Amino acid sequence: MDDRRISAATVVAVLIAASVWPARHFYSGRVHRWRRGAGAPRRAGRLGLRVFGQGNPVLVLLPGIAASQAYFGAAYDRLGEVATVVVIDPLGFGSSMDAGVSTDSFALEEHLAAVTGALRALDLDGRPLHVAGHSMGASLAIQWAAASEGDMRTVVAFDAPLFRTRAEAEERVRHMGWFEALLSTGSFAHRVCAWMCRHRSAASVLAVALNPTMPAAIARDGVKHTWFSYIQSFEALVAADTWTGAVAALSGRGVPVLLVDGDVDPVQVPGRARALAAEFPSVTALTHRGGHDLPLSSPGWCNDLLYRQIATASTHWSVSPINDRNER
Repeated sequence: MDDRRISAATVVAVLIAASVWPARHFYSGRVHRWRRGAGAPRRAGRLGLRVFGQGNPVLVLLPGIAASQAYFGAAYDRLGEVATVVVIDPLGFGSSMDAGVSTDSFALEEHLAAVTGALRALDLDGRPLHVAGHSMGASLAIQWAAASEGDMRTVVAFDAPLFRTRAEAEERVRHMGWFEALLSTGSFAHRVCAWMCRHRSAASVLAVALNPTMPAAIARDGVKHTWFSYIQSFEALVAADTWTGAVAALSGRGVPVLLVDGDVDPVQVPGRARALAAEFPSVTALTHRGGHDLPLSSPGWCNDLLYRQIATASTHWSVSPINDRNER
């Protein structure tokens, strides 16, 4: 009898889950707004990426931790009118998952060198440069721009994790929810990642099942990393205060830095972006309706922001006003 009850309960749970997932997926704005972006996947240097557009300036787009270049979908294709767009899988993630094989391959210097090497392999490093990133990719964008010797025009950081200490980083990640906190660091996260590496196909299916409001292609790519690429990138680009000097250096060079946050993003330290804008004349703090996924939840608004920055950079390096459309 107990076995039959357990079996019946399991069947009921599966049926409920099977009915709820399609409904949540169907009504998800993020799913409806996303399509695969232009440019065939390819390799340049150590990184997987795709390239599209004919404009002379180069725009580098960098997704966040445990994400891939798929995060910047077809809504960003219009940027090809004003730039040559390079959408990169950061070192150790997505199609760049196999780029580093040793446990010290994902330090900040390695990430910076990999991006520079990819542009050099594409013969694009001599052009005017713009860079934008999301979350961990935003931190990478700021620090790569500061380290670059190229003609850097603008830096746009969506939902940048601007933390002073590791403790602060862990505390803000907990604001995303218990599940995110559980899988961010620690022994349990390590065991989950180890299982994922051994069962990559099953893990990709599970990722889709656990993220019904996410485009399936993006959810599947979320398992394309290793424990070492994840935890060392987290330490280098999220938990460590390696960005303060970079912001100061960019301001000293007069490079505009736009810190763009969702108005209900639980990850951001309240008031930090505004404080940086008050301290550094080239830093601007913007907000838009949304959480910690602005490039995915509001791709049209983010695309407009980037388009106007690039289109006007040839005449002046100032922030162009844009309409704050609600795309939620």
